[in-house]
Amino acid sequence: MTAKDPAPSLIQQRLALGRLRLTALFMMIGWGAVAALRGAGGLDVAEVVDWIAFLLPLALALYGVKLWFDYRRKVRAFEAAHGPDAGKQP
Repeated sequence: MTAKDPAPSLIQQRLALGRLRLTALFMMIGWGAVAALRGAGGLDVAEVVDWIAFLLPLALALYGVKLWFDYRRKVRAFEAAHGPDAGKQP
């Protein structure tokens, strides 16, 4: 029997959205704090390592912002397709 895998349930889809939300928040807050601390500590213009240690966490924090917008877009699409309380457990 070659049946296709069934689509995840609404609860599983809502949980996946929650994981995306938490990943985005942790990346924005965590890496943003690291970048802020590196920037506040002062950057030596001539030291490439200082700039890498500042720009890499900053880029990861900005990626967290992108994930946050992806999360919001997916939640809107999910709720438009299934209703605002779809997949929520009491």
